[in-house]
Amino acid sequence: MIFNLDSLRYVARRPYMALNWRDRLRGMIGRRFDPADGIDAMVFPRCNAIHTMWMSMPIDVIFLDADSKAVGLYPAVKPWRLSLVCRGAATVVELPVGAIAESGTEAGHHLNLNSTLSPEMIEKLRSSAILNAGNATIAPRKAGGGDD
Repeated sequence: MIFNLDSLRYVARRPYMALNWRDRLRGMIGRRFDPADGIDAMVFPRCNAIHTMWMSMPIDVIFLDADSKAVGLYPAVKPWRLSLVCRGAATVVELPVGAIAESGTEAGHHLNLNSTLSPEMIEKLRSSAILNAGNATIAPRKAGGGDD
């Protein structure tokens, strides 16, 4: 699953990682995004450019840097585009049109490409229970005031 750590929303629940040369060459050509029984994202690691030649549908595209920070957002990229390049990108995520807006993804947001967060954990994050200052405890200082 792909989870946006800044908007606290899923970007994709069933991504397909294009790791071998055949999958990278084919990409979404001849495929459809179908979250019910298929895939809802195509991820290209070690990539900073794509094309949409021979595709039959527009797609949303997110370029990520080496830290999985969104450095390029391209909603509704039309089919038959020869080249789409993003300097500084290390990974490309192709999504169905509307996925960028639906997930609240913006430039600078960090995505977790291997998310296994439970619904309970997501709810805790949303309610800031984990980051709430009332939950934090500070260890008392030792006598003498020095740090060891």
